Amino acid sequence: MTSKEIIRRLVAHDAPPRFGYDFHGLSDFTHVGSRRYINVPANPYDAWGDYPELKALTGFNGEVRRDIYGNIYGRFNGKTKGECIRGAIEDWEDYVYPLPEFDPNHREALLKHNLGEHEKYVLTSGSSLFSVLRDARLMSNALADTITDPDAVFAFVDMLADHEVAVIKSIAGCGIDGWFMGDDWGTQDRTFISPASFRELFKPAYKKVADAAHEAGMSVFLHSCGYIHAFMDDFIDAGIDVFQFDQPDAYPSEVLASEFGSRAVFHSPVDIQKVLPTGDREFIERRAKEMCDLFCGVGGGWIAKDYPTYHDIGVDVEWAKWARDVITANSAIG
Repeated sequence: MTSKEIIRRLVAHDAPPRFGYDFHGLSDFTHVGSRRYINVPANPYDAWGDYPELKALTGFNGEVRRDIYGNIYGRFNGKTKGECIRGAIEDWEDYVYPLPEFDPNHREALLKHNLGEHEKYVLTSGSSLFSVLRDARLMSNALADTITDPDAVFAFVDMLADHEVAVIKSIAGCGIDGWFMGDDWGTQDRTFISPASFRELFKPAYKKVADAAHEAGMSVFLHSCGYIHAFMDDFIDAGIDVFQFDQPDAYPSEVLASEFGSRAVFHSPVDIQKVLPTGDREFIERRAKEMCDLFCGVGGGWIAKDYPTYHDIGVDVEWAKWARDVITANSAIG
């Protein structure tokens, strides 16, 4: 059975033979781009640098850059991808947020690869929804806006969703299996906003994107950091098929398997905060085996993965290998 079929069966909860793999050097996935933008205005601030005119706007002393939307980002010593320090939307009454035009020829390029016959599960990435708002308004303003300017928030996120739907429709029928989007929605112990606000302002946009992806034959993956238990049922109702969590033991994994394992799949490593950083081999191996048993007990529900950059979180790759070896030795379901 090919990797493509294994992941499809996992997502469909249709008797998969084993857990999915998304490890360094051992993966059931391949990735392609969802779009290519054209007619993008020249941006002299695209690369990180020391731009006095941007620093004058922000008062930031490190490296800065500006994206095509007008968001300005800052970082120190080249160690991160940067955080937005000045958003493009300072006033909802007067702003411009130009969404680029995507290249219709990208579809033809995808079709040449005959992705429907690829042995691996083909995943493509969509844009964030909340994270775009968070950058454009900055986090504090974005959260306040959900109370003070809910109509503006809804309209902005709905505009982003419409753009993503147009991209999905442009690549429908190209053999892509999954649509991946990422939005961090929680702190260590709660969501950023109430479930009621989420349902009113954001859930319709996620549903619009998920419906379009499903119509195009794609499953929907969602990454989120933090603890978002309060949103899980709404996300599933909106059409999210797979949750990419790097901190499954924030819930913990026992809750994910028992409450949601029959309705969703979890694309997760062994926990990157509570387990892997300990460097305790017995604990890491035991937790990996417990996760295998938990998700095997609900007929699957797990795509085990590596964290992309272990050095960024202080985890030795050998520690991650201890978990990976246990998982691959205990991945058979049934």
